[in-house]
Amino acid sequence: MADLKLLTERVVEKEKAAIRQRVEEAQKDAEDEIQAARVKEEQDKIARKQAIAETAQNNYTIRKNTLEIQRRNNVLAAKQDILSKVIKDVKEEMNHISEADYKLFLAGVLNQFKHENKITLVSGEKTVNLVDQAWINETTDPELVATLSNETISDEAGVLVQKDGIEYNFLFDALIDDAKSELIPIITKELFD
Repeated sequence: MADLKLLTERVVEKEKAAIRQRVEEAQKDAEDEIQAARVKEEQDKIARKQAIAETAQNNYTIRKNTLEIQRRNNVLAAKQDILSKVIKDVKEEMNHISEADYKLFLAGVLNQFKHENKITLVSGEKTVNLVDQAWINETTDPELVATLSNETISDEAGVLVQKDGIEYNFLFDALIDDAKSELIPIITKELFD
């Protein structure tokens, strides 16, 4: 019986040791899981902070770029307004051209047609009184018959040249508009560089 009691005690001790080992393993597994959960939570926290920081940085960059584009567009619009005003002022100035400058201009126009037989000049209303037929006769080549028409182009400065049913436009507004693509870079460089 003592052997049975001893045997029972050994089995009980063995079972207690096995239970203790399973409890220790379960505690170790639980601690490992808790530690893993803490590490994962810390990583998630860092990832969330990083995502928030990246989102904030992206929003900042987008807003900064938007403001930069708006600023650039505002500057370009202001420059465009200034250029438009300069062109308008040039046209207005040309509407008040001096007689000497207009005669010089018209002499250059007539020179372009010196090999023609006959042309008719139709003056703009704003420059009609700056030259007369006598001046045109003195200025033109003897081979060219240039006649100053009694008609005028209302609210314009400059001249139309009519030859064989074709009109050549030397009205100042049209000449300035034609030269605008060449003038704008020059004006831009003068004003904004």
